[in-house]
Amino acid sequence: VTKGLLVAFVVAGILLAYFGGKFVFNLVKGWSLTSLPGAPVESSSDTVVQQTAQPTQALQTGGSTTTKAWDGESRVNILLLGLDTGNGVNTADRDGPPKSDTMILVTIDPLSQTIGALSIRRDLLVSIPEGVGEKKINMAYAYGEAWNLPGGGPGLAVETVEQFLGVPINYYAQIDFDSFTKLIDEIGGISITLTSPMLADWKGDGNRFVIDPGTYTVPGSYALAYARCREDCGDDQGDFGRGSRQMQMVEAVRDRIMDFNMLPTLITKAPALYNDVSAGIKTDMSLTQAIQLATLMMQIPRENMTTYNIDTTDIAEQTTVIIDNTAQQVLIPDQAAIEKLVNQMFAAKGSAAAPIVMGVTDPLELAKAENARIQIMNGTLSSGLADTTSAFFTSKGLNVVGTGNTSSVLYSNIEVDGKAPYTAKYLANLMSIPTARIVEHYDANAAADIILYLGEDWANSNPMGNQ
Repeated sequence: VTKGLLVAFVVAGILLAYFGGKFVFNLVKGWSLTSLPGAPVESSSDTVVQQTAQPTQALQTGGSTTTKAWDGESRVNILLLGLDTGNGVNTADRDGPPKSDTMILVTIDPLSQTIGALSIRRDLLVSIPEGVGEKKINMAYAYGEAWNLPGGGPGLAVETVEQFLGVPINYYAQIDFDSFTKLIDEIGGISITLTSPMLADWKGDGNRFVIDPGTYTVPGSYALAYARCREDCGDDQGDFGRGSRQMQMVEAVRDRIMDFNMLPTLITKAPALYNDVSAGIKTDMSLTQAIQLATLMMQIPRENMTTYNIDTTDIAEQTTVIIDNTAQQVLIPDQAAIEKLVNQMFAAKGSAAAPIVMGVTDPLELAKAENARIQIMNGTLSSGLADTTSAFFTSKGLNVVGTGNTSSVLYSNIEVDGKAPYTAKYLANLMSIPTARIVEHYDANAAADIILYLGEDWANSNPMGNQ
């Protein structure tokens, strides 16, 4: 990765923290599960089987993202990876390469002006491609590195998440704890307020000491200790209190940049930032793409940014399985619940755009690339209108899977699954269907992604001619 790429990600990462603070909250929340300065946490017994020879089956490069020109119009999906490596991290019990203990899928859509971020639980039991098999999802990165797979750790992590969530990923960006700490130091620290005395390993040197109540501007190591403190924190709230502090820290990062108008300075200092954090940052995003992304994010209102978490309601079972000859606690995902969650993220504001090949801007081409399953229902007095309309849309390359009749419909309307917003947008524009008559539905077992109800308005006026 060239210096330019790393600088680009630093700049993009700063903007991400500024405009989407909750994303960083989820990133740090994931890090709290690994060894950081502060109260000790349970060590992971995950191991990675080292392999000097290649796997027996043919390897694919699908997990390696390919940098493409971005026109600023199409949706961008980015996988953020937080690695359990860096200064202050205990690696004595780790066998093999680091794991991606934080995995966040970020989706940015210029058309609907929305940003979504999905935090992925590290202990989810999933099928990892390339012959690895069923493991914890955070082990994909380590296996990609240990087995020298095409694309390495990031490539296999990307491929695994793509397969698990059913969405393509355009880019990845990874960062370790050390680099994140240095980024906080680069903005001059953050402000925290203690309402009770807090005992923690503030400096990350193994020496715990108490800080009295008050408001302080603290460096990166203190910020991480504050964010992950779980015991002797002065609130007796355990993980709940820790989550609250993490959110406070993220707000503090955003406030620091905003209050001191630091963005111009940070961008100017990008080369210096590179020297400080380059060892812990890697991305396949080009400098031009990062600048375009940063510009886009600056144009998206904060209220259009939403975070999503795979929580207990999305888990079918918590159990213990044998992975690499070791008993490990895992989370069995509820695929239907997770699919609904993903649909919600990609259907934000009711006009979000689905993941599409980069560089495509034509509305029809975007809809065709989506290949959404369309069912057409005739609610008019015009016999055969559904079949005629089906032939019309099929001739344009859309995927009509069925037709039928329904009760009387005066004005055409659309029911859309979260994965097919580009198709819904194209149909709505062509048929003059306002947003008020576009309804989202989430059904993992549905036979169609879009149900189009034809009304008398379409029967009386359409590009095919009156039917």
